[in-house]
Amino acid sequence: MEKLSIKQFFTVKGLPVKLLLFYPILIALISRQRGINDVTTVDSSAAIQIVFSLVVFIVCSKELLSNGTFRTLLNKSPLKWLLLYILLGLLSAFWSVDPRLTLYRAFENLSFLMLVSASIAILYRKFQSIDLIIKWILYYAVFLILAGTLKRALLWNMSFFSIETLLLEQMNSTPFFFLVLLLPVGLFLKGIILPISIFSLSNTAYFGMFAGSFALGKANGRIRFAIILMMVSLLIIGYLIGVESLLQETLFAGKEGVGLEYTTGRNKIFELSITEGLKSPFLGYGFVAGDTYIINKTFEGVIGAHNGFLSAFLGTGLIGLALFILFFVKMLLISKSKVLPKKYKSAFFATAILITVYTLGNPGLGTRVYGSWLSATLLFTMISIIYLHYKNNK
Repeated sequence: MEKLSIKQFFTVKGLPVKLLLFYPILIALISRQRGINDVTTVDSSAAIQIVFSLVVFIVCSKELLSNGTFRTLLNKSPLKWLLLYILLGLLSAFWSVDPRLTLYRAFENLSFLMLVSASIAILYRKFQSIDLIIKWILYYAVFLILAGTLKRALLWNMSFFSIETLLLEQMNSTPFFFLVLLLPVGLFLKGIILPISIFSLSNTAYFGMFAGSFALGKANGRIRFAIILMMVSLLIIGYLIGVESLLQETLFAGKEGVGLEYTTGRNKIFELSITEGLKSPFLGYGFVAGDTYIINKTFEGVIGAHNGFLSAFLGTGLIGLALFILFFVKMLLISKSKVLPKKYKSAFFATAILITVYTLGNPGLGTRVYGSWLSATLLFTMISIIYLHYKNNK
């Protein structure tokens, strides 16, 4: 792949790109610990984020008028379904259990979707190189990881370069796992993103990696052989010691048994989300406000469903959930499209599968800009513009 220098990474012209680069540092500097009862409190930190979202919206609205690539990306790719879902989220402020929270979080989603899309459209125009766009996105992942470790060091007084601090950054690393694994992006990127993803001790991450590995049918021969060898080894071990024993020693290590009832409690949150969602099935309780308040009524200290699809159901009902599911279906389809070159197809499809599984068990897409939201949106937007490039130039 083409090389991207650190200077090239930081000096891309365009205010949206500058804002995207500034955002992780801003969050690291203003983050603070909050009680569950303060989730809607507008203190100085929240006020700064509101102002930042407003600036982003204004800047990107201006970019939208002058950048045809940006408009095409939002109108001709699966991102339009995510955009419609977010706009429905904005409308849900009219029936939300907390209209202010819904209005702010939906506006934040809209602003950041525009920021990511505008930035990648600018990268596409500047670089005129698919390899350099991918490299820039992966360098940004490392930038997110470093900013995240800075945030944790400042917030919890942890060592900046401790193993513990780095492994907590799995939401900024795991979504990029298959891109780094399958593409020749260099040892620097592989050496940072792969270890954090592999040693994250996140069951959701491991399930995502496992599911994504089924997309590797046309991957590099050595990588495909290694994946097949690993799966065969797991099957043999499972046969010899029993599947339940294998799961007890791996994904359910330290738990009293094997099954959803022995997970981190997400099964109970999921059951509550479905039960409460069915009480207001068509419109939900308001974007973000739904899963923030419905879940917290029963599980004190838990402010979300930890499942983007259930968050969509609780917040915007079956209508919003349908739009959200349609977005993922379209993303999965274009990530394995025939117009994509073979060298990208496996990596993109595996990434789309991983993010889908990740969204089923971690905070991210479907709710507030938090967790894996930014990483997932960056990757899906990148795949979308690369798909459009090859579709229009086939």
